[in-house]
Amino acid sequence: MSGIFLPSMIEVEFGDYYKRCAELLSKNGFNSFHVDFGDKLMIGRQLECWDKVHFLKGLGSKVKLTAHIMSMSGSHRLSVEKIAKRCIEEGFEIIYIHARSFDSFGELLKFKETFFRNDHDVFGIVSELDNQKNQELIEFVKENSIHNILQMGVPIGRGGQKFGWPAIDRINDFLKACSRSTRFELDGGLTFDVLKKLNNKNSIDRFAGWSIIADQKPSVVSSKAFEVMELI
Repeated sequence: MSGIFLPSMIEVEFGDYYKRCAELLSKNGFNSFHVDFGDKLMIGRQLECWDKVHFLKGLGSKVKLTAHIMSMSGSHRLSVEKIAKRCIEEGFEIIYIHARSFDSFGELLKFKETFFRNDHDVFGIVSELDNQKNQELIEFVKENSIHNILQMGVPIGRGGQKFGWPAIDRINDFLKACSRSTRFELDGGLTFDVLKKLNNKNSIDRFAGWSIIADQKPSVVSSKAFEVMELI
């Protein structure tokens, strides 16, 4: 396998511990971070995270940020529209969107054309963990030549869940149908055993997680991140 690891730190409150971990990870070459946002409509918690964004950007010009927006469409403060707009302004490398943030795929397309008209390569789609092929989502990705796919390995909204192997089937669905989809990120539920079993899945080039490297000591967090890199 050949990929990159993106610490997500979804369960880590912003503070001294977060800062020490992020600083050490960046110092040791882990410069891509996965940032989760959410409202209380799509998920049962509020994830705003701009303090994390500003801190991570302050670590240097090499830092790249990926956003996973778990918010519904609307006019509320944490709507998918408002968060996406700001993420674009903040220079995020990829911004992943859920189709179910909208009432229809038509509304999703309008959103994409409004906010990502000049940032097509930044736009990404989330494929949630499901035992069944999502043909409508596959068709949307294919018809709109979406490059970036975030495949969830767990149900959205919280960390520390067990990895669901149907995630690999869903990635294969996109690989078979969507030739323009060239970047696949796997998010959630990762363990060292899971990564070892994935050692022949060369289609996955980005891996996001936190529990796999979590530890009370930032030095151990960094050490575990290197262990992850040896497997991906």
